[in-house]
Amino acid sequence: MDSFDVRPYLVSIQDMEFFEEEAEQAADNLNAMLYAISNETAGSDYWQSENIAQLVVEITDMWLREPGLLESEVDELEDYITHLVHRIEQDDDHNEQLD
Repeated sequence: MDSFDVRPYLVSIQDMEFFEEEAEQAADNLNAMLYAISNETAGSDYWQSENIAQLVVEITDMWLREPGLLESEVDELEDYITHLVHRIEQDDDHNEQLD
């Protein structure tokens, strides 16, 4: 697997203006999720840069205006990503077995 650089996808406080006074926390939480994606997919034969980038963009789009981003603890968000990455891998493995 080639190395995926998550840094271009990280968000700033300005990107999170929707959250007003809590923009810094929202940016920190979303960035933690993006780093979790990078960590969970690293070293896996399944994940290539293109599908990691697609997952990062989908997660970012999904959470940009999601109040749950502030209501959740970082470890809960990281657990969500861990389970999501593993579920995607398992679903794909299952679909390949059906083919």
